Amino acid sequence: MSAAFELNHDKLRGDPRFAAIADELSKLSRIDSRETFNRYCQEACRVWSEQFQDAPIGQTSAHFVELLGRVERGGEGIIQTPWGGVVVTLHEHPRVEKYLVIREDGYLALEKHEEKDERLEVKEGAGLILRRSAADEPLTVAALTPGDQFHFQPGMEHCLIGTEDLLIFERSTDPKGMDKDLVFIYQPDCATKTEANVQRPTSNVQRPMQKS
Repeated sequence: MSAAFELNHDKLRGDPRFAAIADELSKLSRIDSRETFNRYCQEACRVWSEQFQDAPIGQTSAHFVELLGRVERGGEGIIQTPWGGVVVTLHEHPRVEKYLVIREDGYLALEKHEEKDERLEVKEGAGLILRRSAADEPLTVAALTPGDQFHFQPGMEHCLIGTEDLLIFERSTDPKGMDKDLVFIYQPDCATKTEANVQRPTSNVQRPMQKS
């Protein structure tokens, strides 16, 4: 049986900037298939774009551009994905630190981890997050803006949506090895390749990246 998720838009609706977006997304059915998952994420990007087409709320810097360039060039410490990519800055088992570089309209899978404990901090840009902390709860939908922080313990479902360009820094403890316990619940339609079959950095590939 496919996993089914109700969605709670109250937190999103609580901010006047996003109330109209919450109202539109509330009209969609629950997420209970890959099709409904992709429809939700694509609609979220469309509605957001229409709402903020004249004045996007997310700001990105030269740092985002530099990291995206590194993703596009590939190489050691880089994981290329359909939604953008990952720049690994520290990999000393079981500790991992990395940037999630998400292009506008890109979104990650609805996923969870078996053992990994991760902390996310929004650095630049804007987007949406779907998350829940218990199996009997709906997915809470909230906006992402710089400074927002989240802690995902093992088993907690979550999804990141880049309604605009979005840069997130992740610190995690990954006992099984980087993303080896990753469980995809529903994947993006554009995911012609997953993190399981793209180039992975070796363990101790880089020390933490120094800020300029």
